[in-house]
Amino acid sequence: GLAPLHASAMAQTASTTAGQEGSGLVADGVSGVVDGLPLIKAATELKEQANAAIKSKKYAEAASLYERGIAILDKADGQPMLRQEVVDMVALKATLYGNLAQCMLSQELFRRAVEAAAACLELDPENAKGLYRRSVAQEALRKWGPALEDMLRLQTLGGGSLTKEQLEARIELLRGKKEAEERAKEEESSEDEADTALVKMKERFDEVVEKYDLRDGDAAAEVADWLTSGEWIMTTKRVAQRWKMEYEDAEAFIRWIAKGLEFKAQNAEAAAQASAASPALDSAEV
Repeated sequence: GLAPLHASAMAQTASTTAGQEGSGLVADGVSGVVDGLPLIKAATELKEQANAAIKSKKYAEAASLYERGIAILDKADGQPMLRQEVVDMVALKATLYGNLAQCMLSQELFRRAVEAAAACLELDPENAKGLYRRSVAQEALRKWGPALEDMLRLQTLGGGSLTKEQLEARIELLRGKKEAEERAKEEESSEDEADTALVKMKERFDEVVEKYDLRDGDAAAEVADWLTSGEWIMTTKRVAQRWKMEYEDAEAFIRWIAKGLEFKAQNAEAAAQASAASPALDSAEV
């Protein structure tokens, strides 16, 4: 049977052209059908060279060889081919992208590792090595959620070469990092909201001061005295009467002064604790 090859490869730039392989090749006896075998053979030879380079830890050289192999197979994209050759070519291209991802990981090029692993998984969604390598790269980029998702997907596929214990330990690690990040974001959001509320409270206080021309007076100090005397229930009414304020303005005025007293008390308590925790100076020391 015939099938057009739609192995969509990512936009990887091959370091060299693939030579003359794939140029006008036609399968014997089938007019207009591209012969994929020479392409597969050439790409396989490059893969073997790249594998040897990896064993020698020549990762950049290996990456270049894998990319050349991918470029050769790209020549068949969209061309009519024998169905089995299409299957073999897609499988080989997925392997090349998966190995390229490992090269990028070894060079700590994590974003490129994610891209190569994603291309592998586009061709072979159940590729265990592609899932694991993308997860490792995502983790290095501190993208705990995507890293966890790939490991959970790998778990449903049996875990690949990982033992059950290794897989569960990695999932637990990533889940912990993801949850810690979410908690930190929630705390940061809460702090931002509190800061925003304080800013609005101070702005409202300033509006009241300006409205009733209290900037140079002793109104704030007088209200503070009232607040510390424990007369909170009557304070709003007394402030409104004392400075002929509207009731809402008096509430805003009091609220900010009360917050200032709260901060003052907290600072005093913190200073007292720090003083108590400090070792006393030895007066006998000379």
